[in-house]
Amino acid sequence: MDLLPPFSKIPYFRGNLHGHSVHSDGVLEPDEVVKTYKSLGYNFTCLSDHLWTDSTFSATSVLDTRHLNEDSFITIPSAEIHCRGKKYDNDGLWHIVANGLPLDFLSANDDETAPELVQRAKNAGAFVTIAHPEWYSLTSEEALSVAHAHSVEIYNHSCHIEAARGYGTAVVDYLLQQNYPVLLTATDDSHFRMHDAGGGWVMVASENLDQMSLLVALKAGHYYSSTGLDIFEFVKDNNLVSIKCSPASHICLSGAGNKSLSSNGTNLTCAQFDLSSFPSDWFRITIVDSSGKMAWSNPVRIS
Repeated sequence: MDLLPPFSKIPYFRGNLHGHSVHSDGVLEPDEVVKTYKSLGYNFTCLSDHLWTDSTFSATSVLDTRHLNEDSFITIPSAEIHCRGKKYDNDGLWHIVANGLPLDFLSANDDETAPELVQRAKNAGAFVTIAHPEWYSLTSEEALSVAHAHSVEIYNHSCHIEAARGYGTAVVDYLLQQNYPVLLTATDDSHFRMHDAGGGWVMVASENLDQMSLLVALKAGHYYSSTGLDIFEFVKDNNLVSIKCSPASHICLSGAGNKSLSSNGTNLTCAQFDLSSFPSDWFRITIVDSSGKMAWSNPVRIS
């Protein structure tokens, strides 16, 4: 069984799901953001400018980027949406990334809660992600309240290089332990105040490079996340899981509790794991090379 769509049969598109422009608190104009990502070899990007009532860092509307689309590169209307009530944030605000929002999606009011905002974005058709959980110390209780989001940022590049708080592993595994089927994303959260583009991305399997096809693939988990490594094959045959990837030093399979299996060495390009006695009903793969570059599969439920 293919755990990712076969690479020989379907194209994979590289994209950034979280980034900003001058529409909110970014430095570059939207067309310059697009130009940057095109130069880095991306196929799509999302200008997820802040959507909130504070004009010092936010916009009051979803940015229309459709005029920037080309045959070989597209944008997906997106926003980093906010509402009040977040503990351990200096402004007391939640940060949620929503990709594929309608342009008339409104900012939250003072009474809307984070669970309500997540649901409203999902109802509007967006792919919804819990942003940078480590950056603002998302608590277990808070994570559970928004566990109906599609995904969690397993890696946020700007939070990593600016604050050394860029990972989401603890929240991902906590929600998986609690039986929530969350997906993982690696993102840039680029603002262009420094070189923060091209650090984290998703590789999405889709027949077509268009907004609807990409959103369907994202919601189905037909992608992997990366900071520099590729996954070339990911299959399960009965109890045997096999993966092929860029040269790596560590290929780790993580499951329930603190259970794990791993393959460790030099220039590893494949690994196999026997799950016949693995005490977990889910697993996910993390790949790391000698320079610290990483890739992540989405979690897989074991039937």
